[in-house]
Amino acid sequence: MVPNGWEEKRLGKVAEFQRGFDLPSAKRLDGNIPIISSSGVSGFHNESKVKAPGIVTGRYGTIGNVFLIDEDFWPLNTSLWVKDFHQNEIKFIYYLLQSFDFKKFSDKTGVPGVNRNDLHAVKVKVPPLPEQQKIAKILTTWDKAISTTERLIDNSKQQKKALMQQLLTGKKRLLDDNGNPFEGEWKSSNFSKVFEVANNKNSQVKSSDYLESGTIPIVDQGKKLVSGYTNKQDIYSDTPVIIFGDHTRVVKWVDFNFCQGADGTQVLKPNSILETKFAYYLLSHTPIPNLGYSRHMRELKEKSFKYPIDKLEQQKIAAVLTTADKEIELLEQQLADLQQEKKALMQVLLTGKKRVVVDGEVV
Repeated sequence: MVPNGWEEKRLGKVAEFQRGFDLPSAKRLDGNIPIISSSGVSGFHNESKVKAPGIVTGRYGTIGNVFLIDEDFWPLNTSLWVKDFHQNEIKFIYYLLQSFDFKKFSDKTGVPGVNRNDLHAVKVKVPPLPEQQKIAKILTTWDKAISTTERLIDNSKQQKKALMQQLLTGKKRLLDDNGNPFEGEWKSSNFSKVFEVANNKNSQVKSSDYLESGTIPIVDQGKKLVSGYTNKQDIYSDTPVIIFGDHTRVVKWVDFNFCQGADGTQVLKPNSILETKFAYYLLSHTPIPNLGYSRHMRELKEKSFKYPIDKLEQQKIAAVLTTADKEIELLEQQLADLQQEKKALMQVLLTGKKRVVVDGEVV
């Protein structure tokens, strides 16, 4: 059903796409004009092909990203750009395209690609221009909040990185319980003296046996903290532990019962001279070169680790870095909430299920 006052049109009559332009690397000249590919800005040139503002999406390669460009640009031949907005609000079109599932229009040739003629044939529901503008303004408010939160996350991560560089090298000393700076000695030891590999083969789960849901989370060397679930009864419960990715160099803090991924997932426990959380941050801060498959663990065992002998100092360092982590986690949750709220708003505003106020009236 078309909402009152809206029109149903083919997308090509609302936003007409055109293929981007070839620009081999050898022909690119120094300049400040962004070159936009299917994945975003991919370089700069001294000449533009399209006046701003503009919208670009992927023609093949990376499919589904939609970019709003606010300066003159050169769209590459891997992209599609909107040649004619047919007097519609550009930002409304941007959000409308964000709501598309471009993969549905992908060619069935083995190489992901979108045919602009297929896009042009899609029927869309379009409100009058004033309503388009109000919808775009509302969604822009959410985008600004999302961008602000993303910047806060980046800043917090940089601050944590600086803290780790100072605290885990002894360049900055914290205060003891009496309010005096720690002055105790720091010591260096190799991996085998401060860590032990504590894998439990009985709790290991092959990747082919991962479940989407279950009673026990599976932790492996992937980037996600939990990569799957299992109903396996043999679990790793002697926590907290540190997970190190033999192949990926990923380091994780695990303080809950879990089952271990079978391939390349190493469970590490520090010996009695290190606090476990301090050991986690120490390992996180240790660069391990990318030596290829199965060689990271050997390189790690050759590393030397520097740590304060006083375990109270270790505890306080870990507490400061844990606080920094919690601040980042809080911001990341706020970001996820904002993104979900924007998605829900798009679903109702771009379909007319929820109408907006224009000139003091609900339309």
